[in-house]
Amino acid sequence: MRAIRRIVIAPTAFKGSLDPVAVAKAMERGVRRVLPDAETILQPLADGGDGMLQCLAYAGVCALHHQTVSDALGRPHTAPYGISEDGSTGYIEMAQICGLAQLKEGERNPLVTTTFGVGEMIAHLLRLGVRHLVVGLGGSATNDGGAGALAALGWQLLDRAGELVPTGNAGLARLHRLLPATDAHRDVQVTLAADVRNPLLGKRGATAVFAPQKGAHPEQLPELERNMRRWAIAVHRVVGKRLSRIPGAGAAGGLALGLLAHFPQAQLVSGAELVMQQVGFRDALRTADLVLTGEGRLDASTLHGKLVFRVLRAAKRAHVPVAVVCGELAGDPALLRQYGTVVCEALVSEGTTREEAMRRSAHLTEEKTAKLLMYR
Repeated sequence: MRAIRRIVIAPTAFKGSLDPVAVAKAMERGVRRVLPDAETILQPLADGGDGMLQCLAYAGVCALHHQTVSDALGRPHTAPYGISEDGSTGYIEMAQICGLAQLKEGERNPLVTTTFGVGEMIAHLLRLGVRHLVVGLGGSATNDGGAGALAALGWQLLDRAGELVPTGNAGLARLHRLLPATDAHRDVQVTLAADVRNPLLGKRGATAVFAPQKGAHPEQLPELERNMRRWAIAVHRVVGKRLSRIPGAGAAGGLALGLLAHFPQAQLVSGAELVMQQVGFRDALRTADLVLTGEGRLDASTLHGKLVFRVLRAAKRAHVPVAVVCGELAGDPALLRQYGTVVCEALVSEGTTREEAMRRSAHLTEEKTAKLLMYR
């Protein structure tokens, strides 16, 4: 390894224990133990889910503000949003509004959870006059196809009697007529950030793939899918386009589809790539001697497009070696070497259980970072 004078520290969250910023700071403390004179550039990363706003705010991309909106169960909830320095761009992390991590185990039910609060937050930012809206779509507790968000934006979901249907997936069973909002906000640039490419329906759709993770029981899946299909047909009739087939339309329980219906100009992009670009990760690589990265569990799926893989790939292209600290390592670490990883340390080890690693994650991350730098 070359002499180490400048280190880019770019981990994602260790889910269940440390957020991205906390991981990066623990790694920096480990660096200071071994290389006290090295320059450290902290660039904690996230995809379109949990931690996106925190990472962007930490990098100075936006300032955080708060607004009271509805959570996934319709309860008042104070959630953060970001505004760029010039006020032109607004950032929303739907995981902070109706995210799975915000619900207790017994509250998770994708038949009733709703994206209404996301629509409320979007409406708030539009009233502030933002000209570019960035919505992170990961970490959802919902499976309503974005119906709740559209209701908050002025769409009317009516039953046969002309009454508004209840929010949530179950309410879609009563949907008879869908009336679009009068203001579609066509002059606003909209970016939808997600790292899944699933369509809305079918074996790879939002219900089949993600609803079980959100609390759905196997016997609920057919009902959830029927309601989602009914919703997709109604949206198609209004917009004249089969949005349900678009790769990524199933992101966030189909919120992507709903927002594409309201904002036909919206662009679906990789959340990980968006955050990396916004914080200037690739620019930082140009003068880096080492990249420190990591995630909670590093396994074969890491190399199939997850955020850490994108870090490894970018560093390899820039000819910068990588050191990895992860919560748990599953699989052959040799697979990482083809992407420029020179050393990898895991918190879970022969003498440390998973429970202990999660409990002492900050201290262990610092220790493991110091240890791997000694290998140089």
